[in-house]
Amino acid sequence: MKRIKGIALVFGTLFIVALAIVLYNFTFLKRALTYPSGKDITSSQWYTPKTLVKGNYAKAIPSADSTVISENVLKEISKYCEDRNSSALLLSYKNQIILEQYWQEKDKNSTTNSMSMAKTIIGILVGIAIENGYINSEKEKVSTYISEWADDERDQITIEDLLLMQSGLRNEDNVEEVTSDIIRMYIGTDVVDAALDVPAVKPPNMVYEYNNVNTQILGIILERATEQPIEQYASEQLWKKIGAKDAGWWQDQAGGMPKTFCCFFASPRDWMRVGQLILNEGRWENKQIIPTVWLKKMLTQSQLERDYGYHIWTNYEDGGRRKKHRKSPYLTKVISIDGANKQHVFMIPELDIIAIRVGNKPKEWDEAFIVNRLFEAMP
Repeated sequence: MKRIKGIALVFGTLFIVALAIVLYNFTFLKRALTYPSGKDITSSQWYTPKTLVKGNYAKAIPSADSTVISENVLKEISKYCEDRNSSALLLSYKNQIILEQYWQEKDKNSTTNSMSMAKTIIGILVGIAIENGYINSEKEKVSTYISEWADDERDQITIEDLLLMQSGLRNEDNVEEVTSDIIRMYIGTDVVDAALDVPAVKPPNMVYEYNNVNTQILGIILERATEQPIEQYASEQLWKKIGAKDAGWWQDQAGGMPKTFCCFFASPRDWMRVGQLILNEGRWENKQIIPTVWLKKMLTQSQLERDYGYHIWTNYEDGGRRKKHRKSPYLTKVISIDGANKQHVFMIPELDIIAIRVGNKPKEWDEAFIVNRLFEAMP
């Protein structure tokens, strides 16, 4: 019986391998077999190829000589993150770094996988593209730019529906199924084809459902509307303008399309720049980078999900549909850029504080801990 089970297991494995090769290719298979489970955020070298998002670094965000928050509280927050599989923790107050800690052999120049924090980059770029005249409005139909959708039920989906995660597109996120939409997009070698294949299963503007394909479609729209690679547009319109260092975006294949729903590789210090840009109402060194009107729209709560705006988390209020990973409510308003496995850029407007945590998945995590400790510690 054991021998029969062993033979069946071997044949089952061979069948899966053969299916992956037939349906996809050897790159897909290699990624499936070598995925760095457990260290998927910090193992940045695994994510190849990456395309360059060129920056224009000139000066660092300054470090504060002193802080109004007690050293004991800063140590408490640092210990909390260190004990929970973090690779970096940064805190800034009034655009000066007051705490910077690294673990797991990381330092200030290390980059890690942003996971879904990349979605906010795309949300920002859509608004800039509208300001630049490449896109008329977020109210436009997606089929204006995705002609492949013009003759089916997806013709009714708008750019705003994608931004608010209310498109009605199939949300097939089963990571155990080799043919699922998320597997095709994440480790496949043709993310455009995978995204454009996803059908609508509900009418748009009816149900909020967080779905990675929405962001990938927005990336395709940006490339088609601007007639530029998304990494070039991101570099020229955002990354260089905030003085960030070079970043990377994981591609489906060499010369292919970045996976815009995830996998933007930047340092925590440069994510600090993105957070500060938002706290500064879209301005960087007296230049308006994110149009004021657009940022206001980004931070307006969706009618279908009060926690969500245009590809950014608005407050995590009680009553929202998103599962809360916190032991108590936030004590103040929070704007958040989030990614899987507890990647966070917390922006606290009332305090002019930004807190960044990146790292691998912790066994347990209280999303309110850092924010509330900082709030309680302010004089």
